[in-house]
Amino acid sequence: MSVDKRLRKLVAIALCALLVVVALSTYLLYQPLTWFDKSGALQAQLTEGQVGKRLGQWLNKQGYPTESRVFHVMDATCACNWRTQAHKQVVMRRVTANEGANVTLSLAELPGLKDWLPATPAVILFDADGELIYLGPYADGAFCNTESSFIEPLIDHVSTRVSDMDAGWVNTVARGCYCPTS
Repeated sequence: MSVDKRLRKLVAIALCALLVVVALSTYLLYQPLTWFDKSGALQAQLTEGQVGKRLGQWLNKQGYPTESRVFHVMDATCACNWRTQAHKQVVMRRVTANEGANVTLSLAELPGLKDWLPATPAVILFDADGELIYLGPYADGAFCNTESSFIEPLIDHVSTRVSDMDAGWVNTVARGCYCPTS
């Protein structure tokens, strides 16, 4: 095979590889993003008041204490889980370092969570008194990472008493890769 043919073959392979990379990048970055609370179900619960207190009581009845806990809620069928995985691991390490406890919950094992969460992946943070700190997605945007995180600044409060804060943050307005629970 001549040098000219080899060079053309290498250029063709390189162009094909570049095309694949561009196509995958386009898919990953521009696939349709959705609202975390697209139907407004969680927002409607806010009008009833005390979402954190009611959710905490419900979790306690299911056998899950809420004091200094971070609940990582996943749906095994959600294609967005892989985007959250690295961020989830960072959060779990930080929660443990701050003397909190991590609990991973599955919608399949605890389908009643669908009444509280309009989409997954989601995270719920409670302080040392079992008061809600945060309920919602890990982050927004096409990739769920620490740069677009909602919860990074809140993790330090997991092992403290933050009841002086206003009622916990229930995030209904994030847009990213989420799977509806209903």
